[in-house]
Amino acid sequence: MDEVPGSAGLMPDFFSPYDALMNAVDEPDAVLRLQAAARELGFDSVLFAVIAQPKVNIADVYLRSNYPNQWREHYDRNNLRAADPTVEYCFRSSSPFVWLPQSFKTAEQQALYEEASAFGLKVGVTLPIRGVDGEIGMLTCVRDGNPGQEFLKDLNHNLGALTLLRDVAFDSLHQYVHAAAPPPAENVPVLTARERDCLQWMSAGKTAWEIGRILNISEAGVNFHISNLRNKFGVSRRNDVVIKAIRLGLIDLPG
Repeated sequence: MDEVPGSAGLMPDFFSPYDALMNAVDEPDAVLRLQAAARELGFDSVLFAVIAQPKVNIADVYLRSNYPNQWREHYDRNNLRAADPTVEYCFRSSSPFVWLPQSFKTAEQQALYEEASAFGLKVGVTLPIRGVDGEIGMLTCVRDGNPGQEFLKDLNHNLGALTLLRDVAFDSLHQYVHAAAPPPAENVPVLTARERDCLQWMSAGKTAWEIGRILNISEAGVNFHISNLRNKFGVSRRNDVVIKAIRLGLIDLPG
């Protein structure tokens, strides 16, 4: 079989960042090599986060990033995870979530995006992680750049490489994710059949009005069930209901 012209020089260059990551000597080395590989693809900041398996508390997530420390402290201190659309998205979807101003739809999400932009986290992509042992997480790569056609063109060119980077990063850091995971321990609330129906459609991103149409009940009735779900899960936000329900195994995740 004839060799593709130029392939001898291109192939080692293409695979070298992934080979370096797979051959990291320890966890800090793997994280540094992940960040270096993302930089080669044009991204300034990287976040790798995985929950060892869905029933582990989300507060015990394995997380490594080179985001600005001030942003991480602000994010955690103000519980911005509750407004972060990438968190719920990664629990219910496998396709990439592209960081653009219009991707952050609610007032809370838009405020989060504006605050993140002030720290240089302006455009990027979140790639959901689904591990063979039930792990759920994300690889997010972000740059301090303007949203627009140039970014989308670069993303279209590099998306395949980013997807491969996500998979190699998970394989490389898998042992450290599980080494850090505590045993699960949490009571599972008892739900009515209607609450389970609402919960499943909430996890699919449906609004209260849409759920009402699907279940043939009023929007007020749906909101009543959602309020009961918040009380049973001990949370105040709809997103947290979904996240906690997935963690407890009460929602069937898409394959």
